Amino acid sequence: MPSDCLAALDLGSNTFRLILATPAGGKPASRQVWQELPRLSEGLSPGSPLGEAPKKRALAALEGFAEIVRKRGPKRVLAGGTMVFREASDGRAFLGGIGRRLGWETIVLSGEQEARLSAAGVLSGLDPLPDEAVIFDIGGRSTEFVRTRGRGIVSCQSLPVGVVGLTEAHLKSDPPTPGETRALDAACQRALGECRVDRGGEFVLVGTAGTVTTIEAMLLGLEVYDPELVNNRRFTREDLESLREKVAGTTLASRRSLAGLHPARADVIVAGLALVGAAMSLMDRSRVVVSDSSLLEGLWLAAAGLAHL
Repeated sequence: MPSDCLAALDLGSNTFRLILATPAGGKPASRQVWQELPRLSEGLSPGSPLGEAPKKRALAALEGFAEIVRKRGPKRVLAGGTMVFREASDGRAFLGGIGRRLGWETIVLSGEQEARLSAAGVLSGLDPLPDEAVIFDIGGRSTEFVRTRGRGIVSCQSLPVGVVGLTEAHLKSDPPTPGETRALDAACQRALGECRVDRGGEFVLVGTAGTVTTIEAMLLGLEVYDPELVNNRRFTREDLESLREKVAGTTLASRRSLAGLHPARADVIVAGLALVGAAMSLMDRSRVVVSDSSLLEGLWLAAAGLAHL
């Protein structure tokens, strides 16, 4: 790898991602991205410790990433932990231990930091850049909303709701019952009702992170995920509702075989579809622009000195 290569890791409640890239024009170039889904937050209640099985999966994923990092020798490695590390009683200690063991810089991101870095990552990849946007980033345990003007951030907020938490709380049956999906919708509306990000005037609604990119991949019927095909595309409320009708009534086993859907996301996609629909209703928008760039790229920009932590 070039000597100016930098690495960043987005350590989420459900998904871990690694990027290696070099700076070019204020953006990551020659980028390579790896992903694992250890679901570190499985079964987590706020204030309780991380589960032993999720920690083992997380450490295995990180050891795999560490081998990639060692082979490529980036000059800086920055790992950012999200909601799971904020909520778990041992989250900060666990992430700190990872940093010491692997020689990485680590930080447990605040909700505001997570929102701002997600926005920075999204804005680095949008083409064209909208004059005004509201960006939403759905994770396993939290969802961030950011209002932007050009490349500037007007307001942002992190809400404690995500696809893993919603699935664990409301979807017990296989397939989910109508009563469970109604409870899921109500929970999404209650949680997003706490959003205080400005949603007045004209703006483009932009969605990022695994749920939104998976929805677009499913709509395209991609057998192999391709960020170039997904980034900057749009889907409508009708697209979303059609996909939700197709998915919600199927069993977990059936969902795992659907094109565009990673098998490890099959159990949380029903909650993801509901949460995206609730976000579109909250923002009163009939379409979403999809961004493959997100918090991972924002962390890389921070590692490169191009965004503030």
